[in-house]
Amino acid sequence: MNADRVPLAFRAQIEGRSQVQRINPDLKGDDAAHNQAYIWVKEWLRGALQDAPEFPEGVKTKEYQISWRFVTNSGQDDSIIRPVISGTGCPFYPGSSMKGAFRRACKQVFPQRILQYCGGEVVVDGTRQTQPGILRFHGAYPVNHWKDKSDLVDLVHPQQNWQVEEQAAHSAFFMMSLFQPTLRFGISSNQPLSEAEWADIWQVWETALGYGIGSRVSAGYGHVMDSTVPRLLSIRLRGEGLISRRVNGDGEFRPNLFKAALRGHTLRLLGGVTTAEIAQTITKRLWGGFAGRDGSVMGELGVAFRCDRRQLDEGPQWFKLQEGQLDVLLLNVRDEERRQRLRTFVIRLIKFSMMLGGFGKSWRRASHRRFFSDEDYRRDIGCHWEFLGRERGLYQPFRNLDDIRRYFMRGVYQPMQDWVTQDEGQRLDIRGANWREAWHPDRVQVWARFDDDREAISTALDWFHQEQDSLSHRSIKHTHLTGKLNQIGRIWQRMYPWYVKRDGRLIQRGFIEFVTIFPDLQATGNDLAIQQEFLRFLDDISEFDRVW
Repeated sequence: MNADRVPLAFRAQIEGRSQVQRINPDLKGDDAAHNQAYIWVKEWLRGALQDAPEFPEGVKTKEYQISWRFVTNSGQDDSIIRPVISGTGCPFYPGSSMKGAFRRACKQVFPQRILQYCGGEVVVDGTRQTQPGILRFHGAYPVNHWKDKSDLVDLVHPQQNWQVEEQAAHSAFFMMSLFQPTLRFGISSNQPLSEAEWADIWQVWETALGYGIGSRVSAGYGHVMDSTVPRLLSIRLRGEGLISRRVNGDGEFRPNLFKAALRGHTLRLLGGVTTAEIAQTITKRLWGGFAGRDGSVMGELGVAFRCDRRQLDEGPQWFKLQEGQLDVLLLNVRDEERRQRLRTFVIRLIKFSMMLGGFGKSWRRASHRRFFSDEDYRRDIGCHWEFLGRERGLYQPFRNLDDIRRYFMRGVYQPMQDWVTQDEGQRLDIRGANWREAWHPDRVQVWARFDDDREAISTALDWFHQEQDSLSHRSIKHTHLTGKLNQIGRIWQRMYPWYVKRDGRLIQRGFIEFVTIFPDLQATGNDLAIQQEFLRFLDDISEFDRVW
């Protein structure tokens, strides 16, 4: 037999045989289908049945729709995350995973019924014995057109080192997930139950669903449309920006962009007040992560995002969201006092994120479509996000530059110090973490200008794109400050809606343009000269004033 005719799913995941997770940089766009991940999926679907298997007679079933993507990691291949697949080729959610999720939820809803429903250890005549529960969990299968509706080839792209800490190497990898599947779940009992008790059982399961199921839950995977999980905070937003693109060139609005931003800013802010090790430990406690040989850490917080797809315009390069809801979820917190402190922490974090950056690709720049002076500029860069409804109350009102300075000290830096010492019981470090984007007074500068025009145009964007200098302009195009391909720049730029308080109400007056700079403390030669000249320009000539 020719070994090259063996389907990829049955080959060893080693060099020369099968590297399904690897993205070939030469195979993108129209050529993406030649990547092994797309071939793997094509081979899988060729033999898989479209229709889900039927549950046996007597199994109670209910259907729920996943709001975005769903994956259960089979664990069969070390190198790639892919679904558990049945003998008919249909992906499924295992009954063992369902039982574990149900048991955790039952502790919260009906703790006295855990032994009855799920079984466990009991002591009979001084001897420990295992008592089976009355329920059997049959898992779930997708019942919509999962083979036709979804692009099963997904991406995972760890970027913490690249985005926050240093210019470390980073790579994206393929994974497989279902896009907005409708899942049919099955539960049976070995004894007759009343309709009222079945209602209680499904209530427990819906509680479990509320926390998310499957893998990568804290990043937005595996959440149902109408989640019942405890929400720490719900924020209504609208925004626009550069859309994420799959390897085959298709655009996709990916809700995990919110967790990536919030987790990254948590690291940056903690890295400004304590050591790198402590900052990483606290961030993992809050948002989850990997702990080396100890495996993964389940965080206290997760993120889900909901929107009516009719409110979302997904173009080939740009998305525009009219309204959506960002939910910060409580995944593993029982103490009410801790919950309230986490709420305060997350509100500060979201306000910081909205003030100085944004969410998604190209978040370090304001939307060029909206704020760039050159109306003929055709390259899509940046993003812009705004609070909606009652959440407009999260805008920080400023009357003058001193208000901004006080806010960064009393509303950002000092509360982060308090979180480390009082809430986490850890020590501060005056030097902070030795990271490129640690929020430490010696490592970051923030400059600001007020613009009372509600149709304001950015000043700073001209510095990034115009070639020539002038009395009021300094070009930093193609320098280490603005970055380039495979090199993250050292400047964030944001057009933040400027609100003031009048008679107890928030009124938008215009915009505040923020420029955040992380000077290269190791710069030499031409890079150092450019950096020093630009900082002198900001201080002596520009309309901007330093506020941090």
